[in-house]
This record gives sequence, C-alpha cells and structure tokens, in this order.
Amino acid sequence: MTFISIEFLLFLTLIVGTYYVVPHRYRWILLLLASYVFYATLSVQFVPLLLISTAFTYVIGILIEKQEKKEQKKRLMWVGISGLVFCLGWFKYFNFVNDSLRSFAAWSGFDYDVPYREIVLPLAISFYTFQAISYVVDVSRGKQKAERHYGYFSVYFAFFPQLVAGPIERAKKLLPQLKTEQHLDYDNISYGIQRIIWGFFKKTLIADRLAPIVASVFNSPDPTGSEIVLATMLFSIQLFADFSAYSDIAIGCARLLGIRLSENFKQPHFAVSIADFWNRWHITLSMWLRDYIFMPLAKGKKKREQIYGAILATFLVSGIWHGAAWNFVLWGLIHGIYRVFGDHTKQQREKMASWVGFDRVPTLHRWWKIAITFQLVCFSRVFFQSHSMAEAFSHAKLYVTPSSWAPSGMIQAIQMFSLLDLIIFLVVFVVVHLFQHIERTRGSAWDWMARQSAVTSVSINLFLIVSAFLFGVSSQGFVYGGF
Repeated sequence: MTFISIEFLLFLTLIVGTYYVVPHRYRWILLLLASYVFYATLSVQFVPLLLISTAFTYVIGILIEKQEKKEQKKRLMWVGISGLVFCLGWFKYFNFVNDSLRSFAAWSGFDYDVPYREIVLPLAISFYTFQAISYVVDVSRGKQKAERHYGYFSVYFAFFPQLVAGPIERAKKLLPQLKTEQHLDYDNISYGIQRIIWGFFKKTLIADRLAPIVASVFNSPDPTGSEIVLATMLFSIQLFADFSAYSDIAIGCARLLGIRLSENFKQPHFAVSIADFWNRWHITLSMWLRDYIFMPLAKGKKKREQIYGAILATFLVSGIWHGAAWNFVLWGLIHGIYRVFGDHTKQQREKMASWVGFDRVPTLHRWWKIAITFQLVCFSRVFFQSHSMAEAFSHAKLYVTPSSWAPSGMIQAIQMFSLLDLIIFLVVFVVVHLFQHIERTRGSAWDWMARQSAVTSVSINLFLIVSAFLFGVSSQGFVYGGF
C-alpha cells in the first residue's frame, strides 16, 4: 500500500473519518495502529525492528533525563547513538564495508575471507534512525523532555505520513501536536486535499513519466554524451518531482489530521549557490546535519581550515546516509568541495561579477547564478544515479565534454521522448513553473489558492486530478523510500 494507490486513499479516508469521531484521549491508539498497519503493508518483516528501535530510544531518553551529572548524560547519549547507528550500520553498511575490505585485501595481497551476507535493508530505517538520534541528543542537551507516555512516543517514532521518507521531524515540534486535541477544520481539510492532489500530479505526470526515459540512458551500455547530459538534467527534475511529491502527500495527510509537518523543499532548482541549494533541498535533513554533525564538529573552531574540515565531514555523512556505495560517498564529497570552494572564492567571484558588469543587471546576474548552480548540482547527480564508480566517471567525463552539448546532439537526444511524452512533459513543466512563479511572487501558492473563488479553486484541482488520471503513470516507487 503505497501513497500512490487507491488502497492508500481509502485507508487514509477511513483513518481521518475515524480520527474525528474517536475521543481525543484514544486518538493516539488509532494513529499508532494506522502507522503500524501502513508499515506492515510495505515491510511486515521489519515491524519487530521498528518496535525494538522505538523501545530502545524511549528507555534511553528516560535514563538520560534521570542522570544528574552532565558527564553521565553524555555517556548515556553515546550509548543511545551507538545502538541506533550500529543497527543502521549492520543493515545498510555491512556489505559495503565488507566488500571494500575484500577489494583492499585483494589489491594489497592480504587474506580476507569474511563472506558476503544477504541483508535486506529495512524500509525507512535511515529516516527513523536520524529522527531517534535527534531525540536522544536533544534530551541530553536539555532541549527536549523525555517523553513518558509510551503511546505518544511510539506515534512520534512511526507517524505514518512521514515514516517512510520524512520530513525528519523533531520531537519538540511533533509530540505537542499529537497531544493537542485537533478539531475538524475546513481549512485543514481543504489544504490537505490540495497538497495531496499536487503531490499525485507531480509524481504521476513528471517523476514516473521521466523515470523510464532516464533509466533507458543510464542503463544503456553505450550512451552518447548528449544523452547523458539530457538524461542527467531530466533526472534532477525527476528526483525533485518524486521526493517533493512524497513530501506534499505526507504534509497533506498530516494536515487532514490537524498536524503540521515541516516543509522539505523550497524551489531548490532556483538556488543561487550550493549553500542556498541545501537551504532549499531536503530541508529537514540539511537542518539535521547542521545541528547534529556540523555544529558539534565546528564548535570552538576558529580557523577557516578547521571549519572547512567540518563542512567536508558533514557532506561525507550526507553522502553515506544516501547510499552504501562509493559513488554516494563521492557525491557527498563533491557537494562538500562545492561548499568550501564557494565560501573560499566568494569575494573573488563578487569582484569578477562587478568587473563583468553583472552588478548593473541584478536580474541577469541572479539567473546566471541559478544556471551555474543547477549545472553543478546536475554534474554531481551523475554520481548519484550511476551504478558504479567506473560508470560514474565515464558518465561524468561525457557530461563535461564540449561536444556533448552540441545542438545537433541534443536535438537527437530529445528523440528519447515519444511525441506524447514530450507534449505532456512540456505542458506539465509549464504548469509547475506557473505554480512556482506564484510561490516566488505571492509568498505562498496555497494562500493564493485559498483567496480564489470556489469555482477557480475547484477548476484548478479538477484539472490536476483529471490530468493525473488520464495521463499519469504509477509504476515507480518513491526514490527516497529506498534510503
């Protein structure tokens, strides 16, 4: 039962309908049952692991809070983090580390005979592990009281709208909302439905229609350079549409229950720098990495080189979190290098822009920075999408080869689209950019929608629904569901 299914919509309708009928003091039971049922339909074999992780984090939180000395709190905090990271590491990284050691042993001539193990990655383990770590650290720092009500804590740990792929929520934001009695509210219902419709639209008409086109290039044994360039840019659009669609649906589902989840995207492909990009892309992960990796590493550091080291380490964690493969590690390192280089050359680049005359045409300068940032992000995603390091370097070389950008080659590469796919993509691309234009000029597209007449609002939503129903496809899972 995935988000993009009739079964989920029926399930959600049943949960929302029951939620506002059940007395508030019993609603946590409904949400907990709904969360475990939803998870079980996707990955029933790992429900026990979810239960064990929940219980472990709950107990550690209480034990930390009971300690009087700071050193004792910190010691228990590391026990909690170690337990959670060990669990994540075993399932997600054992074979990656084992294979890397085997390759190194073969290269260096040492004997290494630890066998490969068939280990299935538990669904959502990366997301709920990071959420659990944030809870343990916040309790240790005194920023969050340990939750005593095991039921509410379990709902926080496994809340079904955001369990599989975020947003990664902090306890101090989500727990109070779960405990607050929510009342049936027209604005919440209207907003929630619209966010869900918008998510379905992006997922079925952009992400899932682009997915087989992109895959046909990256699975090809001998793609042309122009095909790699076009497919990589399309993959960036696909990935944004896919992940932001999940976040839209998650936020919409939670709002139907009166609960506000954090925004996870803010038009990242309009970022003017890599730093700006990470303030717009997967925002809850970026904030998590800032608060729990970068800040502790950079604390007390004054030298620029030390700060840069903390930045690189943070992005390496980001790369490893995304996938147990060296291409993900390199992808994270590339973004770290981008970030360090951008900071180190900021003054020189500003002087260069002034010398060229960009400061006299700020709009042109802004779009130039947007274009450069988008291409830097796309180049890094060659490593994100490739299946091996050798393939990644081969594709990266093609991406930066000037002949790959020749107009004739790009026109030929466009033939990877069927005529229908191309027309649908262009129409939907325009619709999404109209939506984003409203976001940039009116502050919030959802507030703008709320101010429209009932006829206008219904017409827009009917267009999105009918378009998704007639032309949408749903053959792909959510990309970040695999993390």
